[in-house]
Amino acid sequence: MSDNVKPPHLSDHGEHQLPDESHTTPAAKFLFGWTTKPWAGKMVFWTLAVLSVILIGLEPLLEALSGEGHHFRHSYFAIDGVTAFYAMWGFASFSLVVLAGWPLGKLLRRSEDYYKDEEEPAGTEPHP
Repeated sequence: MSDNVKPPHLSDHGEHQLPDESHTTPAAKFLFGWTTKPWAGKMVFWTLAVLSVILIGLEPLLEALSGEGHHFRHSYFAIDGVTAFYAMWGFASFSLVVLAGWPLGKLLRRSEDYYKDEEEPAGTEPHP
């Protein structure tokens, strides 16, 4: 995108304007105003990624510090004692749910002309 071209939401035509902030309270602007910044999505992603790596790295350390005969985590099966098992399980479960939504959406989605009136052409008012 070149520097002299405005994004659609900043055009002078008025059809794509930013939301009106006249009803936004100062407290909401203070608490959540940062979410409208362009860097907010990347910041949330990288913060969660770094936090996940730190927590996964702490897991073996806490297990080692718990002492002989004691366990940091009480696992019921052999596999749930593996480091980062719950992180991998959560990611796999989330991925399965997201991927299952794709065929479910195709199965339940209505066709694009579901509301189309056969008697009147599209774009005309039904009654004057």
